[in-house]
Amino acid sequence: MPPKKVYDMDGNEIEPEEEELVTESETTLTEVDYGLLMLFIGQFVLIGSFDDTGVPQAFFFKTMGGCADQMTSVPCVYWFVMVVTILSNLASNVPVVQMLAATFPFATPYDWIQVSFSATIGGNLTMLGSAANMIVAFQAAKVGDRTFTSERHAPFGIPSTLGALYLGTFILTLVHFSPECSVKLGQCDE
Repeated sequence: MPPKKVYDMDGNEIEPEEEELVTESETTLTEVDYGLLMLFIGQFVLIGSFDDTGVPQAFFFKTMGGCADQMTSVPCVYWFVMVVTILSNLASNVPVVQMLAATFPFATPYDWIQVSFSATIGGNLTMLGSAANMIVAFQAAKVGDRTFTSERHAPFGIPSTLGALYLGTFILTLVHFSPECSVKLGQCDE
């Protein structure tokens, strides 16, 4: 049986020398973007260390004010979505969710729906806000395409994100997709 042919990301066949066979794992490891990987590792280490200071928790409770304990009231849902959207665009959406997990260890399922919605949608407001946007920009730049920039993203990203946030938050205030208490935490009367 002839050896399996191996291809690079552009579809070009990789010809191993007779003495050296290229394994699938070796080929895969050459395609890893280690710079991007280090960016995300650094981001998580930084945010994890920042969580340990207690600053994010204090900032969030001060910013939320009376809404910190009333996450299901309509004005508080809008305020919370706005705060998470702003934070997602300052620190990227995934680290913000990591910070909020430390801030709200006993959050209800409804609270987490608000967090996931606002961080996911709100992160698309800018290039930095979404990990996916950064990955696409890095990959495009690697192949010489420098057209995926913040300036080109903004005219579409800002209005579509704000529209989706408003509509989604409106729906969140009308329909509760999950209970306001957590059975696992013993908060619900059963």
